[in-house]
Amino acid sequence: MFDVLTMARERESQGHYVARMEIGDTPGFRNNYIHELITKYSSSAYRYSPSQGEGVLISKVIETQWPNSTYEQIVIGPANFLITAALASVTSPGEFVMLPNPGFATYRLAADFLGLQPLYYPVYQDGKPYFPDLREIIIASGIIPKAIIINNPSNPLGVAFDGTQVLERLQEFSGDNFRVIIDETYVNLVYDNTVPEIISSDAIRIRSFSKEHCAPGLRVGYAVADRVSAKTMSDLMSLSISCVPQFIQFAIADYLGSPEATSFTSTLKREMSWRLEFLADSLPEGLLQTKPNAAFYSLIEMGERGGDKGFSFLLEKNVSTCPGSTFGQYSKNSVRVSLAGAADYFEKDINMLASALAQWKNI
Repeated sequence: MFDVLTMARERESQGHYVARMEIGDTPGFRNNYIHELITKYSSSAYRYSPSQGEGVLISKVIETQWPNSTYEQIVIGPANFLITAALASVTSPGEFVMLPNPGFATYRLAADFLGLQPLYYPVYQDGKPYFPDLREIIIASGIIPKAIIINNPSNPLGVAFDGTQVLERLQEFSGDNFRVIIDETYVNLVYDNTVPEIISSDAIRIRSFSKEHCAPGLRVGYAVADRVSAKTMSDLMSLSISCVPQFIQFAIADYLGSPEATSFTSTLKREMSWRLEFLADSLPEGLLQTKPNAAFYSLIEMGERGGDKGFSFLLEKNVSTCPGSTFGQYSKNSVRVSLAGAADYFEKDINMLASALAQWKNI
């Protein structure tokens, strides 16, 4: 995805206007209050923080995210890093991990880095999103995984599954010796009545401040886990980036739970609901794979010629997307678009996308 980012910037450097939809950046939503708080705390001394995170932020995460957890269970860090750290805390090289397909590219990259073997389960098949019977997949494969990653709401689908139904599927595994990691980055960005939260005291759960509050450059998220796994994740933080910058943690501790945070999320959800409707109304019929109800993303069907060729065609038309093959076999004929671009250019960008897709469809 970051290679695609480079390609888009190269076209811009050549003097082209490029509709930027390739990555989950959020230039369309400026969060003024977090900017104010970051500015306020950036003037403080730049000191180390505990690798687990600053106590004031950990306490605020417990208060606003997981009120039944304890201090020792929380780890502060970049959500992308926490995915790898969570897997490392519950697996050993050579073991199997179940991953969603299509799914966020970090899952496969983390599995490869840790020497794990992926066993995929589909979350999109036969033209619709759905959460499958995991036991059937395990029985059919003859493989007992050590861990499973669940992403709800899904990136790249932009779809939130009902959390209660997913939990029922997980309870079928009661007593089995494997661990559940739930990536709920977009759990608070759902635009219909679906309740995606999967309430599980045994799972490792990961959330992102950066996405929900449109400050991706801050690179901050949080995880809740059992004490042993949380300690392992904290130790990995110490061995890699040491800690999240202290001034950023102080700013977020002030921000979480504030009236400004609540207001910002409400405004974001209203705007994204409108953007999803505009996308659906603008595209040529039959190309929108599923109408998203969460997050920032949508998959667009590019047909048998494939998503990679479709991506290249769109980029030549100055529309930057992300090839669906990045996310797995079940999205290889798609491209993913992010709908969090600059507000002043959003309608122009979608119209450029629609025009390019009409040309692609008629080739």
